[in-house]
Order: sequence, then C-alpha cells, then structure tokens
Amino acid sequence: MRRLRTSATGRLDGHRALVFTAAGPGGRVLVRTRRGTLVQDQWPDLLAAAEEQLPRGLVIDDELVVRDAETGRLPFEALQRRAAVRARGAPALAAAWPAYVVAFDPLEQDGRELLQRPYQGGAHFWRHCSPTTRRRCRGR
Repeated sequence: MRRLRTSATGRLDGHRALVFTAAGPGGRVLVRTRRGTLVQDQWPDLLAAAEEQLPRGLVIDDELVVRDAETGRLPFEALQRRAAVRARGAPALAAAWPAYVVAFDPLEQDGRELLQRPYQGGAHFWRHCSPTTRRRCRGR
C-alpha cells in the first residue's frame, strides 16, 4: 500500500509577499506584493532583519504579519496601518508594531530555482526568525 503524505499550514491574517535578498554586496532587499508593487520602504524592521539573518540571493514566498507584544495576537488593523504608511512614518510604526516574515517556500537561492525540489512542506528549510530574536535563518 502506498503511503500518502500531506501537509498543511495555518491561515494567518497577513499580507502575502515575496522577499528578495541582495544577490551580492551593495544590493538591497526588496519586498514585492502579490500585485507586483515594491513596498520595502514600509517595512524597515524587516529589511534590517533580512539583511542580517537571511542568506544572499534568496527569494521566498511569505506572509508579512504584525504581532502585538502585549497580547501575542496578530492585529490585522496594525498590519493595515503598517502597509499604508509612507516611508517617512515607517520607523515609528515599526517600533510600535514589529513585523515578522512567516516564510512558506524558498523559491530561488543563488540563481538556482527551487520549485522543482520535492515538496516537504517548506518547514524543513526554515528555523523561526524575526527582527527581535536575531537568530540566523539558514537553509538545511
């Protein structure tokens, strides 16, 4: 009898995005919405965390979420405010409501497309990382 493998992820109240890390020195991290809009200026805390924690030349499919430190909840209203802010006001909102990247799938690394790899639920590739933990995220 053939064993059937399944995988599931929880539904988050966030914004779906792609994060592109710099391919080399002097490059910059980009965050692109599903509609193709570049929004990295609205997420300075995520840019700093990605530059520090993620390997170069990585493209990930992810969800951007904001976590309330007091309640532990993911307030969608705060996320909407973060997403709507102009670059000038972004640092103040980032301090009030830190954002996190919840990575689903690595799509590309160092110019190699990863879409043809066998599906393993994505979680095998990641350790939890956030702007506040300062743990490094590395592919395994």
